[in-house]
This record gives sequence, C-alpha cells and structure tokens, in this order.
Amino acid sequence: MVMIVLGIVGLLVLGVLVLVHELGHFAMAKLCRIRVLAFSIGFGKPLFTKTIGNTEYRLSAIPFGGYVHMAGEHPEDAHESTPDEYTSRPIWQRALVAIAGPAANVVFSILALWIMFVRGVPDTVYDSTVIGAVLDSSAASSAGLAAGDSVLSVNGVAVASWEELEREIATQGLQLEIKVIRGATQEDLHMRVPQGNRLEVGNTTALGILPPLPARVGKVFDDYPGFAAGIRKDDIVLALNGSPIHSWHHFSLLVKAYRASDGPLSIRIGRGDSVITLEVSPAYSEQEKRYLVGLEVAPPPTRTVRYGPVAALSPTINKAWEYTTMVFDVLRKLAKRKVSPSQLAGPIGIVSMTGVAALGGLQAILNFMALIGINLAVLNLFPLVITDGGVLLFLLLEALRRKPLSLKHQMLVNRIAISFFIALFLFVSFNDLLRIPLLVRLFSR
Repeated sequence: MVMIVLGIVGLLVLGVLVLVHELGHFAMAKLCRIRVLAFSIGFGKPLFTKTIGNTEYRLSAIPFGGYVHMAGEHPEDAHESTPDEYTSRPIWQRALVAIAGPAANVVFSILALWIMFVRGVPDTVYDSTVIGAVLDSSAASSAGLAAGDSVLSVNGVAVASWEELEREIATQGLQLEIKVIRGATQEDLHMRVPQGNRLEVGNTTALGILPPLPARVGKVFDDYPGFAAGIRKDDIVLALNGSPIHSWHHFSLLVKAYRASDGPLSIRIGRGDSVITLEVSPAYSEQEKRYLVGLEVAPPPTRTVRYGPVAALSPTINKAWEYTTMVFDVLRKLAKRKVSPSQLAGPIGIVSMTGVAALGGLQAILNFMALIGINLAVLNLFPLVITDGGVLLFLLLEALRRKPLSLKHQMLVNRIAISFFIALFLFVSFNDLLRIPLLVRLFSR
C-alpha cells in the first residue's frame, strides 16, 4: 500500500514538471502567433474539452504531464501553408518555442529552490572551528592546514563557529591569511584560493576543508567487519592506529587509504564511560573499489536556517548551478567508466525516488523537483533529434541550407530517433525494476 501511495505521489510530481515544460512551449507559441491546435493536461483519451479561439483545451484521462500540438508541427501533419503554421514562422521564433520548454523548467526549479530557502533549510550545527579533515591535493593541503587545527581568524577577522569561518572565506577574497592553533602552538598560514568558479569560493569543502562532523557511529552493517569486531551504534571513534580522530571525515579518509598490506586496524572506541580498543580488518568491496569497515555516521545536530527574500537568491543560484553541472559530471564519469550505465534511472526510478523524497515533507519535494526540473531542462537541450535540442539542431541546419530537410528525411530521422529512445527507455526501465525489491524491503521493515 505504501509503495502505491509513493508511486502516485511520484507520478503527480513528475507530471507537474512535464506540464510546466509544455506550458513553456505553449506560452511562447501563443506569443509568436503560432496556431496551437491542442493543449492537453494529461495524456490519453480526452475527458473534457473546450475550444477557445483556434485551440482545443483538453483534460485527459492520464493526469500526469501534458502536451502541445501546433499546426504543421509534425512531418505527418496536413500542411496548409498558412502564416500561423509552425513551419511558416521565422526560424528564430521556432527556436524560441523550442527553448521555452527547458526555460520554463529552469524558472520553475529556481522558484522552488527560492521557496525552499525562504521557508528554511536544515543546517548542521558546528559551534567550533576545528578542522575535521583536509583533502589531499587541495588548496587547504597546499597551505599546510591539517585535521585538528583550530582556526582563530581569517585575514585578521576572528571566527568562533564554522558558519563564521565559511562566511569569512567567502568574503575575504582569493588570498587568505589563516591563523590556527595546532596543539600548543599558534601557526600563521597562507592559503591561495584557486581562480575558478566564484560560486564555489565560499564552500570550504571545495577548498579541501571538511567540517568537524562528530565521529559517532549511527549504524553498523552486520555483514561487514565492523560488526564482527564489536563496533556498535553510538560508539565514538577516538583514534585509529594510535592517531587521534578529529571527525568522521578524518576517519573515513584514513579508512579509504587502507591497503591489505597494512594489516588489521586498531580502533579506539568511546562507549559510554568506557574506552575500548578493537581490531578490524576492512573488507574489499568490488562495487566501491575500496576497503570498507561497514559503518555509517550518526546524523549531527541540525537547526533550521531561514533566509529573507533577497538573501535567499544567493543560495538559490548556487544550488541551481550545482544541479546544472551535476548532469555533465555524471556524463563525464560515464564516459570514463567511473559510473556504470546500470546506475541510470528512467521514469519508473524517478517516480519512485520522488515518492521517497515526499516522505521528507514539502522541503524535500521542492528540492527534488528542482533537481529533476533542471536535469530535464539540460538533457532536453542536448541535440538528440526528438528533444528540444534536436529541434534546434534541425533549425540550425535549415538556416544554413536555407531550406528545411525533406519530409522523407525528417520522417526517417524521427523513426531512428524514436527507436533509439524506446531502446534507452527499456534499458533504464529494466534498471528501475531491478531496484523495486530494495524499496519493497525498505518499506516492509
């Protein structure tokens, strides 16, 4: 029953995103005075129709998404060569119609993120400026910062919390003088922020500085070495092979660097009022391509941070940009075989993930809708023939040739493209179906 409810919620959310996309095309077509034969909310058999002007508005049986049908839009449509037909309009107007769908998704996603930040987002509470870990080959590593350093000031401005540290790093420019306490001594370090995307400058993680996330165990997987060694939920990792652990990030990086030749790990654990030392031999995971202990961090304390209408613009744009670049990052990893094609999700997977996101409330739904909306916009602009990017490619060819492709060639290309997308749909849907038993087990506990 839970899975059915999640599926319905997921379909409704995905349907809203598709409807927004089609509304973009519809509105721009109307602005460009292109005759729209039909605009439908939903698919399938129309349940209700009303004609206003030259457009038939439909409410269809399957209420997920919608579509726009413009006069002369498809190669198989009857062409009357009237000025208000799609193919009779200037190329630049047809291009605007194609772009309007993805643009509507982007605008909707930005609005969803803005509402999310104005309503308030959970933020981890870090009341200290102790550096949890430092990533190798990062700006922080080059500057000499290390896990356990306590930051006193940035460019002479004192900082007393992690939030203040991030704010000063974001506003103090590209040359940072950082004063830290290391053990019993005080160090003055110089960090040069690499030239690049200014949206990343205020992100300490992008500079290789990880926060002091407490090294408290939230879950122990019973089929991994950590459980067999005796580690239990709520244990606190104090030291690894005699070296103090300053955060969960610090512990994770050290375990990630483990090699079989290192032998068993000696882990000192705080449990209640006692301290115990356990030996653990990490197990190699073929999927992760590294050794794992089988532990999950406990969630840190959080608070709700609410932004004003103007202040919310900055995190909104940052998050939108993060979601935009995420698409290209995944494609790059696919090309380099760092991500398996089996990890790709199709409509079934997106619907189920949307349903799961709905369990987190309105904030989680808004965030997930923004993620999928921006992904939908970016992917739709790829020149894949039957996408909006494919339409733009054909329009470019028409502009260069000064005439459109022949009807025969358009029909042929459409058939090839549809065959490709059917094959892709079946592939990703098969991946989605393989994941369903995992969701069933999750919600049957």
